[in-house]
Amino acid sequence: MKKIIPLLTIVMFAIPSVNAGVNFSVKENISFDGKIATVKTSKKFRNVEACQKLCESRNSCAAFVLNTKAGSCTILKSVTDEDAKEGVTSGTKS
Repeated sequence: MKKIIPLLTIVMFAIPSVNAGVNFSVKENISFDGKIATVKTSKKFRNVEACQKLCESRNSCAAFVLNTKAGSCTILKSVTDEDAKEGVTSGTKS
């Protein structure tokens, strides 16, 4: 048992977090179009930080679109276009 604990400690620190170092390119008043993975309308996801974290937690997420007027956070699998839209903040993984 004593040999297993140090080995587990080494493995835990040797494997980097899946989302470590995820950077986003965020654009205000821009809405992305693309293949939708999910849409959240809970108050929990109505700010940029929460919407971005939701995207970070999904391997299939390429971008997020936060629409504060509609109160929604949309997670996109891919981005096909972008349009100017007031009250919307979008971000892509970079």
